[in-house]
Amino acid sequence: MVDKSDIQKALVIADRGYESYNNMAHIQEKGWFFLIRVKDGKAGIKDGLLLPEENEFDVDICLKLVRKQTNEIKELMKDKNKYRFIPHNASFDYLPEKTRKADPVIFYELKFRVVRFEIGTESYETVLTNLDKDAYPATELKRLYAARWGIETSFRDLKYTLGMLDFHSKKVMCIHQEIYAHLIMYNFSEMITSHVVIAKKQRKHTYKANFSVAVHMCRLFFYERASPPNLETIIARNLIPIRPERHRTRNLTTKIFHGFLYRVA
Repeated sequence: MVDKSDIQKALVIADRGYESYNNMAHIQEKGWFFLIRVKDGKAGIKDGLLLPEENEFDVDICLKLVRKQTNEIKELMKDKNKYRFIPHNASFDYLPEKTRKADPVIFYELKFRVVRFEIGTESYETVLTNLDKDAYPATELKRLYAARWGIETSFRDLKYTLGMLDFHSKKVMCIHQEIYAHLIMYNFSEMITSHVVIAKKQRKHTYKANFSVAVHMCRLFFYERASPPNLETIIARNLIPIRPERHRTRNLTTKIFHGFLYRVA
């Protein structure tokens, strides 16, 4: 996706799971910037680096990646913050997949920062970025990463409110059709909801339109069961409070396969 894009400059903000040397290298070669959240514990890229014991830190890393393993390379690998061996079964597009004994050693240099900052009481997050340290200190990185939360809520609405959690087709063309249909309905519902006027009253919280009800009414509008004036009136009557800084315990559950007969039903 990075290689095919025509955008000249961009900042790629990604959640855990996208941390890989290959992704970071493609973004670096494109001339873009990245801000990727990584696992805060002992796992992933962070685990192989020598980092401070403090709760918060900002460390510059310049890694030289290599696929070849000789006695000299093994000696260099002792400096974990400067050299890293990439196995042949790991994807990395800027080093040859196979090397012979007579081939010269090829290094790829990857520069980034490892930044850990506090997000709550005794709660911390770690990110990798190639943004400039002077222009983007830890406080600015925290603000930038928090800005992607709107993407998370949008995907939540797409998956659960609009029902894109499971597809109802097997053919690729039909799956694409489902995706576009859900995106069109999402954009239409957002557009209608944004134009609904909500009366301001003496309330404890600021209120917004209930997006689930808005999507349901927009579906009825497409079925010609709701007219434009009634559509906006009903949406304006179904409100929910906005509670900033509200937290909820995340309950992880095992994902199961939903059969096609179940989806059609």
